[in-house]
Amino acid sequence: MNSLTDTLRSLGPARLGLMGAVAAGVVVFFIYMTSRLATPDMALLYADLDPQDSGQIVSRLEQMNVGYRLSSDSGQIYVPSDQVARLRLAMAEGGLPSGGSNGYEIFDRSEGLGTTNFVQNINRVRALEGELARTIRSITSIENARVHLVMPQRALFTRDRQDPTASIVIAMRGKNRLEHGQIQAIQNLVAAAVPGLKPNLISIVDTNGNLLARTTSEEDLQGTATTAEEMRVGLERRMARTIEELLERSVGLGNVRS
Repeated sequence: MNSLTDTLRSLGPARLGLMGAVAAGVVVFFIYMTSRLATPDMALLYADLDPQDSGQIVSRLEQMNVGYRLSSDSGQIYVPSDQVARLRLAMAEGGLPSGGSNGYEIFDRSEGLGTTNFVQNINRVRALEGELARTIRSITSIENARVHLVMPQRALFTRDRQDPTASIVIAMRGKNRLEHGQIQAIQNLVAAAVPGLKPNLISIVDTNGNLLARTTSEEDLQGTATTAEEMRVGLERRMARTIEELLERSVGLGNVRS
């Protein structure tokens, strides 16, 4: 023991410090390598998520005791690469992601100087669609919504101008249904947010394929029956045509006269 102590003293403080630093470096290196070998390779699970969807997915991963890494700047979620497929199926069973959309924050991302006017116009439409979808989703009975805008660009040297149109797909909560007044409110909300868009050019469909509101031209609006007599005549014609079609199935096509 005395010989070891004498040997260490003979080395001097400088050599002892150097040896200690080398030993510490070796220990840190082995710890780093051990942690790297123990940590699985991470792969991208989802990107460009709505903050609400991102929070729900992270909460679900924690409940499943799955390690993850969240990129704070881009909102990307990474999980072990060998579990990506299984986790996506598990999230899909739970309705995640629910379809969150980008709004005006799309312009917060740094774009290159070479961004074309076409890309800027596309981003503007995408941002407007996302903001409108978020506003529609804020209605209590609506679980999710997607908005599609068609905003034609006026061609050069032409006087004709096409009106913008819109279509909306709505997913309801449970067995809730939209009332007529709520449908009109959504049409007017979207029309007020899009320049030149008229409420009668907005169609609304639910996720069951039910047409809640259809686009109607000005001519159709002018020709709409406004009196009880016109409505009665139109109903009688539709009923007569329905009866004719039923009878033609039995007696043959063209053998029925009203």
